[in-house]
Amino acid sequence: MKAHRLSRSAGENESGASGRAVCAVLMPHAPILVPEVGGGERGRAASATRRAMRQAARGVLSHRPDALILISPHSPRRPRAFGFWEDDPLEGSFAPFDAPEAGVSLPLGRSLSGAIEAEARARGLETWEISGQPLDHGALVPLWFLAEAGWSGPTVILGLNDPGEPGLTELGEAIAAAVRASHGRAAIVASGDMSHRLTKDAPCGFHAQAHEFDEAFLRCVRCGDYRKLKSLSPGLRGLAAEDAVDSTWIAASAADWKSDGHQVLGYEGPFGVGYGVAILFEESPKLLSEDQTATDGKSEGASLPGLARRSVEVALLGLSEPTPEPAGGYLGARCGVFVTIRQRDGSLRGCIGTIEAAAPNLVAETWRNARLAAKDHRFSPVVSDELDGLRFEVSVLHPREEISSEAELDPVRYGVIVSAVGGRRGLLLPGIPGIRTAEEQVRIAREKGGIGPHEPVTLHRFQVDHFEEGA
Repeated sequence: MKAHRLSRSAGENESGASGRAVCAVLMPHAPILVPEVGGGERGRAASATRRAMRQAARGVLSHRPDALILISPHSPRRPRAFGFWEDDPLEGSFAPFDAPEAGVSLPLGRSLSGAIEAEARARGLETWEISGQPLDHGALVPLWFLAEAGWSGPTVILGLNDPGEPGLTELGEAIAAAVRASHGRAAIVASGDMSHRLTKDAPCGFHAQAHEFDEAFLRCVRCGDYRKLKSLSPGLRGLAAEDAVDSTWIAASAADWKSDGHQVLGYEGPFGVGYGVAILFEESPKLLSEDQTATDGKSEGASLPGLARRSVEVALLGLSEPTPEPAGGYLGARCGVFVTIRQRDGSLRGCIGTIEAAAPNLVAETWRNARLAAKDHRFSPVVSDELDGLRFEVSVLHPREEISSEAELDPVRYGVIVSAVGGRRGLLLPGIPGIRTAEEQVRIAREKGGIGPHEPVTLHRFQVDHFEEGA
């Protein structure tokens, strides 16, 4: 079996700091999303979801969790009790889906699992141990993508009680309490698919109202108010045959209902089932740096403009100097980065960047984008003779969040991403001199993306850490 396997110790974090959830994500669990299962034309129909799954997995790994906790609606169930997988390692393959070569093998986070179970029982919940059987696809599919992205650490898998039974909030609170006591950083993964009745060939048959559940669910996620999931009609949930609400509720509760950085990364329903991929919560790069290094992230980031300059200099001189390696902390985080090159009078000489991280860390992202900015197609390429007369700036993007109107923008504090059909997208960084209103900010972003003034668009805002040479 070709499995993603353990490559480091399954020990607990020993930093001594109070533990916490650093991110929570929603990932679907259709086996066809795994390339070995869903090859060929049929698999390509879900390629957008596969890309979103990989983006979510990379995002989880960027927070360097010490443990991963996954809630699967397809784990074995018992009435009134929550299941805890006890096998070590946790293993399974996609042999039932004609892909025995694909699978997962991960170490059990035994101490954390035991702590969660103890906290659950202290809250009056019944629990039971699941063992002696391969992992269900509700756990396997998200774990496959996470292992592909590099996860190999302690893993806890939880199963649900019967549908409609109480205890979901209490289980989330038990997870949060156990994580706090663990002194480690935990990632929470909710496994779940939305409606199973979107088309005539859907697994549970077609229902004309099934799409309404997906739309209502996604509205809750997009606004970051996960408690609204409880207001979804039980009748609508039932006719949709969904299995996403309960696991998402537990994950949101485990993250103390925080929604920083929330965004929907993808949604589609190519086989009559709604596949939604979302970040429910994640810490910002600044919070990440505070936990990983004794120095302030802003102080570390101050080195990025000089790094951008060196990258361009090395390229222009034809040197073979490799990309520097960060020690970790703030510079080890994965974020989008824009590199801006200006002449001494402030006029633009080049600006190129990435909304989503394309490199393993901020150092590599800056090194790469600096060279692209020096070749910005709007200007002639930068040459070595003019380097002394240029100034480099680096903007590190925080996670973006979807907004409903321009009223939620502030061109000084927030950048904006304007997206339209066909993949057209325009971005504008915050704090650009001369741009004083949100309306002007959106208008310019539309123009950059080739989007007409009256076309319907989706708006996202984001904050940045901005660094300049000599600042």
